[in-house]
Amino acid sequence: MNRKSCIRARIGSRVLAGLPAGVLAGVLAVLLAGCAGSPAPDPALALLSALAGTWSNQRQFDAAPAALKVRPSVEGDWLDHQHAVFAAVDAPAFGPRVLYLEWRSGGPTGPVSRQRLWVFRADADGTLRMDFHAFADGAPWAGKAPDPAAFRTLGAQALRSYAPECALRFARTPAGGWRGEVTPAECSLTAASGRRMGISAVVELTPEGQLLYRESGVLPDGRYAFRVPPTTAYRFERIGP
Repeated sequence: MNRKSCIRARIGSRVLAGLPAGVLAGVLAVLLAGCAGSPAPDPALALLSALAGTWSNQRQFDAAPAALKVRPSVEGDWLDHQHAVFAAVDAPAFGPRVLYLEWRSGGPTGPVSRQRLWVFRADADGTLRMDFHAFADGAPWAGKAPDPAAFRTLGAQALRSYAPECALRFARTPAGGWRGEVTPAECSLTAASGRRMGISAVVELTPEGQLLYRESGVLPDGRYAFRVPPTTAYRFERIGP
């Protein structure tokens, strides 16, 4: 298999076409190295390219029992339908490995339920980390995922950022996927509500190409501030590049 065919087999030409030029160059370097038989020099770019795209948990939601298709709450069990876009964007203030994510409830035209900036980096010991940033006001950025250049002027003042110890630690799973995690013992922060809480978050990309996501906030007295979702992790499947 030549290098061009190898790259297409690994990621797909449609996914490559959706990446910004700056990110694309790094991703191609990773893939070329892998196709040449040498170790990938930048796992952060490999993970970023694997996450970029459009995802939905429609099939999971359709198969869920009716008892879970209720209004989300902190105390109860529920599962809703989420449409998720992960876009590699040019945001120079945050480095070259940046994903913008935008989730919408109920489908692609539903209300925005989550907006984040995920920034990938490596610790001094080589551990792959992902810093997550919330938007102070996400409205100006809603719907901007198709235009990666729209984030070039994005600065820290537009975000609520958290301490480095809250960054998820990512590693390859034995089966060949990716798993990122942070625990309340590692990450404690003051949320926009003003409450102090520990954060538990797990993001997993399975070898089969599914994206699993679960997050919760734990208050000092042990009660949950939120659970997203509470019953089982979101199980996203890719529906577009």
